[in-house]
Amino acid sequence: MFSSRNQWKFIQNDNNEQIDELVKQTKTPRLVVSLLFERGYDSAEKINRFLKPELEMLYDPFLLHDMQKACDRIKKAITSGEKITVYGDYDADGLTSTSIMYEALLQLGADVQYYIPDRFKDGYGPNLEVYKKLISEGTRLIVTVDNGVSGNEAVNYAQQQGVDVVITDHHEMPAELPHAFAIVHPRHPDSSYPFSDLSGAGVAFKTATALLEEVPPEMLDLAAIGTVADIVSLTDENRVIVSAGLKVLQNTERVGLLSLYHEAGVEQNKITAETIGFGLAPRLNALGRLESGALGVELLTTFDDQRAQEIAQHVQQLNVKRQELVNEITAAALKKVENESQQHAVNLVVGSNWHEGVLGIVASRLVEATGKPTLVLNANEETGAAKGSGRSIAAFNLFAALDGHRDQLLSFGGHYMACGLTIAIEKQDEVQQILDDEAAKQNISAAPQPVLEIADKIDLTNFHLDDLDKIEMLAPFGQDNQRPVFAFTNFKVKLAKPMGKANNHLRLNLENSKGGLVSAVYFGIDQDKLGQIIQDPKHVEFVGYPDKNVWQNKTSLQVKIEDLRLVQGQPELQVFDQRVNKLTVNMFKKPGVYAFFEKKILAQVKQYMSVDSKAIVLSKQGEKVRAKDLYLIDCPNDLRDLQLSLNTVEAQKIHLVFYPKNDVSKAGMPDRAQFGNLYRFVLSHHELNLSRDGAKIAKHLGVSKELMIFMFQVFFEVGFVKIENGLVTGVPSTQHVNLKETSSYHSRRLQIRTQQILLHSKSADLINWVKEQSV
Repeated sequence: MFSSRNQWKFIQNDNNEQIDELVKQTKTPRLVVSLLFERGYDSAEKINRFLKPELEMLYDPFLLHDMQKACDRIKKAITSGEKITVYGDYDADGLTSTSIMYEALLQLGADVQYYIPDRFKDGYGPNLEVYKKLISEGTRLIVTVDNGVSGNEAVNYAQQQGVDVVITDHHEMPAELPHAFAIVHPRHPDSSYPFSDLSGAGVAFKTATALLEEVPPEMLDLAAIGTVADIVSLTDENRVIVSAGLKVLQNTERVGLLSLYHEAGVEQNKITAETIGFGLAPRLNALGRLESGALGVELLTTFDDQRAQEIAQHVQQLNVKRQELVNEITAAALKKVENESQQHAVNLVVGSNWHEGVLGIVASRLVEATGKPTLVLNANEETGAAKGSGRSIAAFNLFAALDGHRDQLLSFGGHYMACGLTIAIEKQDEVQQILDDEAAKQNISAAPQPVLEIADKIDLTNFHLDDLDKIEMLAPFGQDNQRPVFAFTNFKVKLAKPMGKANNHLRLNLENSKGGLVSAVYFGIDQDKLGQIIQDPKHVEFVGYPDKNVWQNKTSLQVKIEDLRLVQGQPELQVFDQRVNKLTVNMFKKPGVYAFFEKKILAQVKQYMSVDSKAIVLSKQGEKVRAKDLYLIDCPNDLRDLQLSLNTVEAQKIHLVFYPKNDVSKAGMPDRAQFGNLYRFVLSHHELNLSRDGAKIAKHLGVSKELMIFMFQVFFEVGFVKIENGLVTGVPSTQHVNLKETSSYHSRRLQIRTQQILLHSKSADLINWVKEQSV
């Protein structure tokens, strides 16, 4: 049994009369109005503005702090022919911000270039050495996008050299701001911009709008990507940007985006905010994480079809590599956390030879796995520094926790939920103590379980694909406008099974009260929970949202599970399908009883077993086997041997390994012609040396060596061959013999039947069969 990650809270709606009135006024489905009402949209005007976002709803860009001053300086630089450098960032928000500003300045005739800092050499934000280089090469105006407010040293240096810096940024503002010529920021303390949660691309888009003196619709695709990628609030002005931007993305003619769609397997006319978040943004981010983000700006702004294709293919390759690195480092980091003897409120994990570009993703994975704020760093022994990223939980302000301890850090920046930092390796213990002390101050141990609001219940018998269109009226979904989560009624869980290459996802087959089938899927489930659910699927409870599943051009209703729990204890016996084709040392590290049918296999692996483990040979006499964890290692030759053993097992968990030393079921039984060919061959070839020439003979006969040896065994049993000094010679015979009645033939037939069931049956069928034998 296990509980849900969140506290499920059903929304209590006691405003039926007001909702009914709003339904009449807006002519909107009641479900939609009810959902919006609970999110604070309590008037017809608010609901209509939400459901019909228009570009006219965008705020005047000159309401942003220093916007007029920034535009005047940029236009002056263009008029006087000054060289301008757009200084960006290496993530998806930074790459789209840079592309927007670069294209806007090109349209105005500027002498403009862009610079994307290298994550590993330059770090995040203004870099003093890079600024010096840019200035020495003739740059007279620097325009930052998606960075700048924390770059005091570099920005102040440029201003002192007579090179103005215009900052456009959206990140957390430090106590001391740089002395830039202008700072365009939605949360600047000296302004009152109506919407404070623009992304870097959003601020760049607003600046481009001010410079061009009109909304540039051709840049909305980039603004939408940056806004979704940076996980800012998808309400108010961002909702307008993303809604309009998705339409542009669905019709864009940018050759770079079209090439990226192709590599990512994205259908252009079906692009949603989720497509950006899970398809496009991770690929753009892969550039800056593993190499140089500058290629991303080239991809987004190029007009060269061939070049776009080359970059997009490279991006796809990097994204695959990024996924592999994340999986590898996450496994190593989790192992370190599990082996940590002292319990900490915050995970600080330091490794070596870990790729720094993916550590933020790894940190997120560890937060999901442990429920704790996590910082993951890579230690460089040559520099003596450990550099990486942190991710947090709602109960812990990561930025506030470390901001007051900068004297203990080599570098630091970030916000409430995430940060980047570098520490001296020798300071690891001190930083861990700081994190634990700050966690105590913020009292995260007493933080309540996160609340997941359940919007309503959905009857799976009466809910259809057409009903999804009502919920989709609330899209685009994202931060502060999450898909509504529902509970589901009128169904039975018929089957639970793992899915995915790593078997780390769950699929439930549901049957509604009319016999209709609906699938429900849950991604990234813990293996222990997965095992429990497979054992006892009838007692799993879940909440999620309805969605469309398209498979082989057929669209069906599917439930995406957001959270689940097992409400009743699992059965006494649990069975796990862990079948393998090869035995490895690590398979014998866990304590338990390891059972074998062949003594030879036991002898080969016994040295690798844990001292807490026990090895046994299963007896045909049916002796009692008692164990908490019983591992059935090898595959028996006769199914009856396994049945007899299972009838006497007293175990809580049975792990089915069933390693086949020789999978004869693939070769099957020889036919009459194959027996005849072999007999004729041995009669015409005397004193065959099978150990030396067996492979050649088998190839000549067109059979596997294993199958040929079996046929020789049958011939030897009936006297068709004799063996002297290891050499085989045929014996002529006129006697009619039924080879199928030999003990060798009978034994192989039993072995094939056994292997067909134990090695090649479906996982669910095998588990059920084993349970039945163990009753």
